[in-house]
This record gives sequence, structure tokens and C-alpha cells, in this order.
Amino acid sequence: MAIHRRRLTEPTIKRLRPPKAGRLEVGDDIVPGLVVRVTPSGLRSFSVIYKVPGEGGVSPTGRLLAGRQHRITLGQHPALSIAKAREEARKILEVVSEGRDPRPERRQQNLIRHTNTVEAVTRRFIEQDAKRTVASWRNIQRCLALHVLPGLGDRPIRDVRRADVHSILDALVAEERVGAARETRKHLHRLFEFALDREIVTDNPVHGMKRRDLAPNDDAGRALDDAELCAVWAGTVALGYPMGPMLQLLILTGQRRGEWANSTRSEISFDLRTLEIPAARHKSGRDHVVPLSGPAWEIVEALPVLEGDCLFSTRAGHVPVSGFSKAKRQLDELALATLRRDEPDATLPRYRIHDLRVTCETRLADLGATREVRDAILGHAKPGLQRTYNKHDYMDEKRAALADYAEHVLGVVS
Repeated sequence: MAIHRRRLTEPTIKRLRPPKAGRLEVGDDIVPGLVVRVTPSGLRSFSVIYKVPGEGGVSPTGRLLAGRQHRITLGQHPALSIAKAREEARKILEVVSEGRDPRPERRQQNLIRHTNTVEAVTRRFIEQDAKRTVASWRNIQRCLALHVLPGLGDRPIRDVRRADVHSILDALVAEERVGAARETRKHLHRLFEFALDREIVTDNPVHGMKRRDLAPNDDAGRALDDAELCAVWAGTVALGYPMGPMLQLLILTGQRRGEWANSTRSEISFDLRTLEIPAARHKSGRDHVVPLSGPAWEIVEALPVLEGDCLFSTRAGHVPVSGFSKAKRQLDELALATLRRDEPDATLPRYRIHDLRVTCETRLADLGATREVRDAILGHAKPGLQRTYNKHDYMDEKRAALADYAEHVLGVVS
């Protein structure tokens, strides 16, 4: 069937009338070989028709003979514009001009593209990168599983565009979950850098993304006052296991949320009454020992013994506790109710779980603990100390300071 050639434009393609039978094909006079095909149903698609020099052998004079005709389908119109179709056609014809058939290479690229879905690359990223380099890798895994994989998991990662990332972040911001949006953007950036380095993708759609609504939060946090601390403690009691006692231990020890949330029974020394956080999941990259005061130890002793090793879990100890945003909302409601028992119009100023750690450090300072002892308790990483730091340094001082602090807290909340 002869193919008529004309200068293809968007209006021209739209005006092509579907044939009553068979297929109508019109060639582009700008890029020879590029054709638009129209079916009786009105479907329009672009393809490239070509012959590879040399496939037909060589003439007696040494001229490369073209072989049989091949066709590569590029995509459907209008999803694929004529401008983009010309660009793709030129790439294919350039390969053909070198005497190579582009089909095997394109099949391999398509295989790689569809095999490397966002979910598949995320699994690889967690195993090969995050687990080896980030102590809190489970937080990365959980963030991507909650906010990225439900919408993009089946999508080839090469097809993810900046607009897709913006859509995820916009939804989180609309739900007033700016912190979650920040974390999602950060982890997606690292995921795409991983994929870019391995040539799974050709660019990082998160790089250079401008989101003023996700500007870093420079607020170092605040210490809760006595009334707030008392109300929050009452809320933890009402919450019950697992969130209640976990939050109480955050208050009494000043550790990071993940350090207690991901703790295991095997990390508890029942002889020394300590929690030993391994370097693999401590932010400093060092082992960190937390002495447990009398009140903290009573909480640990009262925890249920589960089938798995996790101290705090809703799944028989096999999986660490999660659902912190929901628990925080419940805690705030309970704390506010406590405040309003004495003052009906009372309000609870905004605070973060991290502020329990700030409260601990602030009150330790008020009780006379030195900066060195406070840093040792909180596990603050200091450049240059990794090689000489002993996880048992300041152990007696830490134990004494936390005992005084626990006594102070119980005096406030009782």
C-alpha cells in the first residue's frame, strides 16, 4: 500500500478521516520514515518504517544492500505529539544509518523499563543502600511504602516525572502533614540518586524541586512546662500499651523515638538494667547504652512478653510499633482533656514527640547535669569522637542524673 507523504502537524493529524476499512497511513515529509496510522475506529498512532543497510548483503561493488522492511511503533496520538514523534524517529533512523537494527536494543530497554518498577527499585534500594548506610532504614522503608508505593509502585521508575512527585507532596500538605511530605521528598531524592547511579533512570525528578511550603524546620523544639508535662503523662497512662509506656520511656530517658520504638527484649540487660542500642540503628553510628532509672525499669518490667523480640508491637512482637501520627493525635486529645479539668478554656500549645527529648535535656541541665553527661545520655554524636568513644563512659554519672530526673518527673506528674 502506497504511503502518501505530507507535512504533518497537530491540526492535520486531527483532521485525518478514519478509513471505512483497513488502515490509512500518511508519511511525514520532514522526517522520512515517520508515519501516522489511522484505524477505522479513529485510533491514531506513530511508527517508523526503515530498512537496515547491510541486512540484504553486499553488492559486487561493495555497496550495502538493504534488507526487508521493519516497523517500530512509537506511541499513540495525541499522548505522543508530532514533535516528540519526530525526535524519537530521528534517534531510530540515526541508529539505522550506522547499519544497526534498533529493535533488539529497544526490546532490552523496554524489558529493563518494565522490570524496574518503583516498587522493585525501592526493594533493591533498601537492601543495597539504606540497610547498609542508615541506622533508621526502617523509617525510610515505611515512608516510601505508605506514601509512594500505593500510587507509583507498579509504574516503571523511568516514567516517573516531577509532576508525579509534586502530586504526592501536594496531597500530604493538603492533609497538613508537612513533616511527612518533607521526609517523603528526602527519601525519594535518595531513591532516585541510587537509581541514577546504576543507570536505571536517566535523571532525578526530585533534584532542584522548589517547594517553599516544605522549607526546613529550623525550630530546635521546646521544653514542656510542668502543666503540659503532667497532662501528657496522664495521656500516656490512658493510651495504654504499646504507645503509652513507650512514650513514658521517651520522657524518662530522653532518647529518640525510633530508639525505643524499634527496641527489642534482647537489647535489655536485666542484670545491669540498661538498654543497649546497637550501632546499626543509632544515629551516631556507635553502640549506645541507656541506664534505666527505677521508674523506667518498672515500666520495662511491666511490658508484656511477646512471641517476637520487639518490646513495643501490635503484631505479637514480630514487627515494631507504628502509627505514631494517630497516637500523637490521641495523646493530644487526652492531654487537653486533662488540662481542661481544672481550666475549661485551657489550650495545649503545639509540641512534637521530639520535644519530650528537649524537655529531658532542659531539665537535666536545670538539675545540674553537665554538658558532657547530657550528651552521653542523649547519645549526641560529636565529630572526631567515634574512635575513642566508650559506650560505658559516664555510666555512673548518667545513671545518677537520670535517677534524679525521673524523681523530678514523677514529682511533677503525681
